[in-house]
Amino acid sequence: MWGDESPEIAEGTGALYRGDYEQASALATKYLEAHPEDPAARILLARTEIARGQYEPAYQALRKALDLDPVNIDALYYLERLCTILSQIEFRRLVGTAPDSFRAHQLMAESYLAQHNQGEAEKEYQAALAANPGSVEILDALGELKRSEFKFDAALDYYARASKLAPGDYTSAYGSGACHLYQQNPQRATESFRRALRADPNSAAARLALGDALLRANQAAAAVTELKAAVALNPEMRQAYTLLARAHQKLGQTREAEQALQKERELARQEAGTRETILDSGTGISAPQPPRTQKPLPPQL
Repeated sequence: MWGDESPEIAEGTGALYRGDYEQASALATKYLEAHPEDPAARILLARTEIARGQYEPAYQALRKALDLDPVNIDALYYLERLCTILSQIEFRRLVGTAPDSFRAHQLMAESYLAQHNQGEAEKEYQAALAANPGSVEILDALGELKRSEFKFDAALDYYARASKLAPGDYTSAYGSGACHLYQQNPQRATESFRRALRADPNSAAARLALGDALLRANQAAAAVTELKAAVALNPEMRQAYTLLARAHQKLGQTREAEQALQKERELARQEAGTRETILDSGTGISAPQPPRTQKPLPPQL
């Protein structure tokens, strides 16, 4: 138990562990009457509701706790666990209601992907596509799957079909650019990344990718413009500073190249320090998954 935990909350937690949910709930509720701004009491109340299978009030209690303390790690932890439970419930409802719907197959595919089972994931995506041939989401997902397997021609085919259905689609534009970059076709990659940026002008990843493609096409000045835009959107993007240094070097701008390299080294030291802190703490916290606009780029060849 935490050293600063109130006796009432400690007693309520003990009741929860004993399985006396009524007592735990009563203690948490009584404590909240006197201390309405205490997130710990709301977390205890939420845990009690979860144990009783009352998920909606548990969710509301955790949201209120986070309103009071947005970085409360206990509230964040239990909210994640609760959302997992709710997701499983809704998944079973979806599969039970419409087992052959494209959404059911899509969820099954995503589940297989989470297990790194690409073969079964592709089967489910194909079933989803058969159920809904006009789904841009599924076409993009198949493109992403094929790209992850380095099957770029197949990926490009899916992206092209998605782009035809939705010309302003970001995922198919970015994915096509990444495929072309892997295939050493910077001109086609440039065209695709510009389409991605028309869909999402604030995508740091697309700015970075466009800068990379322009640099490979020997358009160093244009590359500098895009790479500077990338770091303006995401100042901690190490790869952008590495490419900026190369672009400045090609332009004979030695001082600017050195400044970019210094920033890259600084970020590398910060990342190394963060990794050491995590290892030393023994928390075992894994790195968060990147958002859509932070997809990895092909290597510089």
